[in-house]
Amino acid sequence: MKKSWRVILIIVVIAIAIGSVSAGVGVLTGADFERISAVFQERAAERYNLDLHAFLHEWIPESLAAIRNAFF
Repeated sequence: MKKSWRVILIIVVIAIAIGSVSAGVGVLTGADFERISAVFQERAAERYNLDLHAFLHEWIPESLAAIRNAFF
């Protein structure tokens, strides 16, 4: 059991190292994180039929208001 946790920890450390190196190279080469985020949001919207703006600005406030009205 001890050996399996060691292997899992090594895999996690390697994944974190590769991710940080990748992010560092992206920053050094001039990555635009807002553009990358926009691309992922567009792909998610197309694939899962999501409207993130409506979710953040309409659904969440309406849900919070309904919860507030139910308990207070």
